[in-house]
Amino acid sequence: MGRLPFLALVGALFLLSGCAARAVDFQSADLAQGKQLFVKNCGGCHALADAATLGTVGPSLDNAFRAARTPAGGGFEDSTFFQITLDQMRLAAPPMPHFDTGPQKLSEDQLVDVAAYVASVAGKPVQPVGQQATGTSGGSTTAP
Repeated sequence: MGRLPFLALVGALFLLSGCAARAVDFQSADLAQGKQLFVKNCGGCHALADAATLGTVGPSLDNAFRAARTPAGGGFEDSTFFQITLDQMRLAAPPMPHFDTGPQKLSEDQLVDVAAYVASVAGKPVQPVGQQATGTSGGSTTAP
C-alpha cells in the first residue's frame, strides 16, 4: 500500500514537470500561516514531521516527497512540489475535503500558503527551531 501513493506521486511529478505555464507565484507565500492552516486543516489526515502531525488517512507527505527530492528520484525542486500540493487541494478527490466550499473553505491565498509550506518542508529533515530561517515570507521555515 505504501508504494501506491509513491507511484501516484511520481506519475503526477512527470505530468506536472512540463506545466510551468500554470505555475503560481509562491515566493511571497506566508509560510507561518501555511503551517498553521496545514495543522488545522490537513494534519488530521496527513503526517508531516515539520508540523508534528501524525495523520494516517492520507499519505505521509514526508514519505511521498522524500524520494522525489533525491537525484535518483528525479531531483525535483520545491516549485514542483508546490504545484502538486496546490493542485491536489484544488482538485481534491475523496476522502480529501474540497477547500472551495463548506466549513473547510480556504481562499486562494490560503491554499498557496499551505502548498508553499508543504513544498518547503515535506521530505526534508526537520530543522531545529533555532536553525530555521525566517525569510521574507514571515514563516518559520525556508521559503521554497
